[in-house]
Amino acid sequence: MNNSLLFQNRFFLLKSLGILTASAGVLPVSLGVGVGLLLLHTPPFTFIGGQSMIVLAQTPVKPDINALFKSGIEQFRQGLFPEALATFKTVLEQQQKQGKPEEIAETLTYIGEVYSNLGNDTEALKVLQQALTSYRQLNQQAENKNPEYQTGISRSLNLIGFSYRNQNKVSEALKLHQEALQIAQSINDRPNIAEALHNLAYDYSSLKQYDQALKFYQDARKVREEVGDKRDLSRTLNNLGALYLVQGDTQKALEIYQQALALRRQIGDQAGVGRLLGNMALLYRQLGDDTQALVYLKQASEFMTRIADHTGAAKIHNLIGEIQEKLKQPDQALSSYQKAIELAKLANDQNNLSTALNNLATLYYAQGEYSQALQTWKEVLAILEKTGNQKAAQETQLRIEELEKKQGG
Repeated sequence: MNNSLLFQNRFFLLKSLGILTASAGVLPVSLGVGVGLLLLHTPPFTFIGGQSMIVLAQTPVKPDINALFKSGIEQFRQGLFPEALATFKTVLEQQQKQGKPEEIAETLTYIGEVYSNLGNDTEALKVLQQALTSYRQLNQQAENKNPEYQTGISRSLNLIGFSYRNQNKVSEALKLHQEALQIAQSINDRPNIAEALHNLAYDYSSLKQYDQALKFYQDARKVREEVGDKRDLSRTLNNLGALYLVQGDTQKALEIYQQALALRRQIGDQAGVGRLLGNMALLYRQLGDDTQALVYLKQASEFMTRIADHTGAAKIHNLIGEIQEKLKQPDQALSSYQKAIELAKLANDQNNLSTALNNLATLYYAQGEYSQALQTWKEVLAILEKTGNQKAAQETQLRIEELEKKQGG
């Protein structure tokens, strides 16, 4: 079973085996209507009397940065990540002219979280490290007496840890999330306490320490319900459902997923809805109901495409192709794998790209199209060697050698 969609962060969608979180804003489970730069235009006044007309010059109105910042947050919470990124970058440009370091740090944190939700952890880490450095400097200047700066440090640590986990640096992520929890508890910052608990649960899930993960998710859920943020609560429910699914309790997982999906729909979070639909598809697949799984996956692909989540969409199309192949629909499967390849390239996602290419090569082989299978497996091998996946590279090399012998014989 492909568990890649199981867990979400605030952000985010899924990594192998896992849970996606991003910060509290986090995604990783971390953690959106396109409102770009709003310029107000006042029509010129026109006075008409006889043959004379006076037109008063129009004065440009500067954008309201606070309103624009709030628009970015709303876009983010609705899962409209490309729009949110553009809005926050516009805000940052204006803030940098005004020289307010605390506001710049906050905006950088949101930009980093958006990048994480878009699957671009490299860019996310760049801006999040800037934000963390700024918050630490501000906190030092304030002699550790300003809780707002400590909150910023905790949130930044949560998000950086999420990105590290996405890069399979689970030990580093665990340390950062423990530090984030300690700081949040020291100032009784309930939202970031919940976020750190949520992320620690994800870390332990990644380490297959499921009992520890369950405890932390339950603790996070309790604090989330106390705080009352539906988006964050749904993120924790999503991951909790994924954990139950990994443990084989499909009924409990389905119950939790449905609760999370209802919350996502209530707040209009398109990214969250899409990811939950993907997770529910995995559940039905585990139950052996591929037809229902396919229905959910196709719905999920629409949401992922709408919010330009190319990484998530590539995973979805890979799964769709696998089911179509199992249902003896090779032409449809071929199209799905090709779409997954296209999306993975757009996202520069080498893992999903190698998976899609491998699926495509296997399909070619099953159809007796050995030359195309051989060429495609060679593409897979090049990616695996580049990314350092030695075990998979060795397996692929064996397939290539066997196929070359078959063609030569």
